[in-house]
Amino acid sequence: MEQRKRLTIGVELAARPQLLVFLDEPTSGLDSQTAWSILDLLTTLKQHGQAVLCTIHQPSASLFQRFDRLLFLAPRGRPAYFGEIGPGCKTLTGYFERNGAKACLEDENPAEWLMDTVGCAPGSHSEIDWPDVWQNSPELTQVRQELDRMEFTVNKSQTAMMATEKDGGPEYWEFAAPYHAQMWDCLKRVNRQFWRSPTYIYSKLALTTLTVSPSDLDCC
Repeated sequence: MEQRKRLTIGVELAARPQLLVFLDEPTSGLDSQTAWSILDLLTTLKQHGQAVLCTIHQPSASLFQRFDRLLFLAPRGRPAYFGEIGPGCKTLTGYFERNGAKACLEDENPAEWLMDTVGCAPGSHSEIDWPDVWQNSPELTQVRQELDRMEFTVNKSQTAMMATEKDGGPEYWEFAAPYHAQMWDCLKRVNRQFWRSPTYIYSKLALTTLTVSPSDLDCC
């Protein structure tokens, strides 16, 4: 199972994602040691600059604390929290405790405590509308400000890059060679391939010259 998970991650990386790698429950069905090994792999990818987005289902406390950020969705897909988890999950639990949740004990699994707090776990119920609390929280305001700052930075970088490409030499072109050079090289490669496989040409020639259409048979 571990090798299959690693192969799936490798297939995603082979596509060379420009933005992020999306993984659907990469630790499901694995024992604790194997799940830890998979998260070691994801941590290595993160350290090399690859953003990783995961969906995860009822993780253990040790696995849950290895993630950097959490987007928690309440029933009907409404966001109830998006931000840092923090060392020992204190940033996450502190947010809910400040807004009326019971304290998370030291021996509790923060992931299970969070589901009980919001009312997602079987048999649990919450009187607090956590998605509404999130919509009016200063944490959401900070997230929106950070997103605006990131958008401004990206747009500024793209504008500068476009100006550099417009004024720069061939090293800033979208392709390494002009269109006519690409066309000429592709024609040479295709014709060389046909020349090296004459049986393909012979079969096509025989198909076009010896095939009798149904209309010709009717005329006969």
